[in-house]
Amino acid sequence: MAANYRLYKNPPTNGEESKGELHARIVPSMTVDINYLATEISHQSSFCSADVKGMLEAFTSLIITHLKNGKNVNLDGLGHYSVSLKCPAGVTKESQIRSGSISFKNVNFRCSPTMKSALSSMTLERKTSEKKEVKTEEQRLRQILNELQVTRAISTSRCMAINQCSKEIALADIKKLIEQNKLEKVGSGRSVLYLRQLV
Repeated sequence: MAANYRLYKNPPTNGEESKGELHARIVPSMTVDINYLATEISHQSSFCSADVKGMLEAFTSLIITHLKNGKNVNLDGLGHYSVSLKCPAGVTKESQIRSGSISFKNVNFRCSPTMKSALSSMTLERKTSEKKEVKTEEQRLRQILNELQVTRAISTSRCMAINQCSKEIALADIKKLIEQNKLEKVGSGRSVLYLRQLV
């Protein structure tokens, strides 16, 4: 699959008039959360989705604990995490400040060279702003099933993205596929995913 992007005009700098130069930004097709990752990993391993989710939550908790204790965290292939701090303004001597006045500012993340190298070959396609052709129900359902050839799980927002349709239409399409025994609903609320039924 390719990542979509759009072009935007650069804003004026230092009060100078804009030269009309453009820059590119990724247009995210969806936001992948911990539930989605857990489901994907479970389909590529012998672990169930609940076990994977529990592992990911424990993993996140441990990273937070180590950062709180003043440690840096380095994850091979992913990146390096560290904490930055903020001090009150106007401090010029150590005697002017106490520990209680220093606080957390942000988490710094430095992407690993391995990840940068892997992402450097990503495929990009321009996402146009023009009106898209309205797809028929048959086309939308086929598009969803094609997506499920890549990953067994899909979300409502992903159906909306690939078919450029409203949430109501996406839910109607999902309901149709469930009735045809091609999808199975798992989870509830914001954590709902739809799994491809294996025939």
